[in-house]
Amino acid sequence: MSLSGGLPYHLKALRFKKDFWDSHEAGVASFLDAWNPTAKNLILVGPSGGYSLPTEWLKRFQVIKAVEPDFLARVICETRHHIKPEWFRRKYPFHDPEALALFKDPDAAILFCNLLGQIEIKSTTRLRKTLEHSLRGREWASYHDALSGDAVEFDLEDAPRKRATLAQMKSWIYVKGPRSGPIEVNAHYAPELFQFRDDLNFRYWQWRITSHYTHLIEGVFSERQKIDANQ
Repeated sequence: MSLSGGLPYHLKALRFKKDFWDSHEAGVASFLDAWNPTAKNLILVGPSGGYSLPTEWLKRFQVIKAVEPDFLARVICETRHHIKPEWFRRKYPFHDPEALALFKDPDAAILFCNLLGQIEIKSTTRLRKTLEHSLRGREWASYHDALSGDAVEFDLEDAPRKRATLAQMKSWIYVKGPRSGPIEVNAHYAPELFQFRDDLNFRYWQWRITSHYTHLIEGVFSERQKIDANQ
């Protein structure tokens, strides 16, 4: 969790947010507008300091519950957005029955906030089954890291609005400037977690997280009405 939480992450946000994170914020805002849940309440999973979340979008919800173990992140999130979520302060809820009970709130949409591409996943199959069970019949969305690399960017002009394969994602890579050495691009496990439905909605955008390092972000969401129609 060191890349997406704790003091080093907050210092990175302080240093780079103004110069490099605006396009990511715009990508998240566009993604959330496309999702457009009808629920009155919201569950945030791993919002950290809420750096990429639009304030006005958050304020549309009557009740916000949030899973975030980082005390500093909770303070920053409340201060940035002038909201007071009902915080759940334990670790992330995939193996915690008490935390998973949060997902049983039928009046709440669920948003995973750039979390699933950062956590250590011991078994993608097991976590995929957990997510499928917990999210069934719900309005939910996740945005997460798909690829990341040094001195690269991603040409997303032809990115589809359906699930992209790893080969497609790799085809979007281009190198910034001349390079004498090899280019290393990391593939994250999160895209493998959302293969349990064929009717999910996908969006792709890039996050230039520092002056040299860029992430390809995958957003995926499901609409309650689509799920209910199939049950």
